[in-house]
Amino acid sequence: MDEQTYVYNAGDADFQERVLLRSQEVPVLLDCWATWCGPCKTIGPILETLAKEYEGRFELVKVDIDKAPQVAMALRVQSVPTVYLFKGGRPVDGFQGAQPESAIRALVERHVEAPEIAPIELAKRALARGDTDAAAGAFRTVLEGDSEDGEALLGMARLALGHGDEGAALGWLDKITEGNPMYSNAEKLRGVLNFSSDAGDLAALVSATNTDPKNVDAWYRLGATYAVAGEMNAALDSFLEVVKHDRSFRDDGGRKAMLSLFEAVGMDDPLVITHRKRLAAYLF
Repeated sequence: MDEQTYVYNAGDADFQERVLLRSQEVPVLLDCWATWCGPCKTIGPILETLAKEYEGRFELVKVDIDKAPQVAMALRVQSVPTVYLFKGGRPVDGFQGAQPESAIRALVERHVEAPEIAPIELAKRALARGDTDAAAGAFRTVLEGDSEDGEALLGMARLALGHGDEGAALGWLDKITEGNPMYSNAEKLRGVLNFSSDAGDLAALVSATNTDPKNVDAWYRLGATYAVAGEMNAALDSFLEVVKHDRSFRDDGGRKAMLSLFEAVGMDDPLVITHRKRLAAYLF
């Protein structure tokens, strides 16, 4: 077993011990998979992540059906992935085929006591799935316990900026004082608000870029306009056009603007991950 992720591998010889007997003591999630199975490569990491999150409240047992034909026959596995949740020596729930992470989590939650998750982690998960309301609620919970928590304050500032509320964003940033571990990050986000001086009339700038797709000044100002409005996807797209057409503009200003927005939005955000890859394609 991997002590950190609570994951076992099992076969015909030890299936009874690893699954049937062990499930008398703790729920066991059985993952029947195969090396040639495409969907298994998606399901497997999700199951392993859950096992780690639940910290031993259930154990994950992985069975390669090609190496454990007796198990596959006994469970009447017709296709992979096939997943069963065992309790008390018998399967009580399961599914076949590819499933979204939300459905897999729901299955586990029906049978296993959920671990206590820190509010800041709940906020991060909410942001990852695009649920800004849940993220804001989790950040506020953190701040109720510690009004100077830099990560939560920065999170609230980013959410405010995402809604185009520059005043609220500044209000949250002002609460992150020098000496706070997140102070440097806050200052980088504050720099995004400096795009205000380059922002202009949205319709006019869109028209200018349509008329001349190589007008990097218009693209840059359009990016600034979107950034101040909290339209980060459009802002990054606009600044990428500057990188694409003229790296020398404002001393590589397009790239620098994108890096500022990456810091503002958060490096783990799916939007940032996507645009970092797109930016890299033009840099190398």
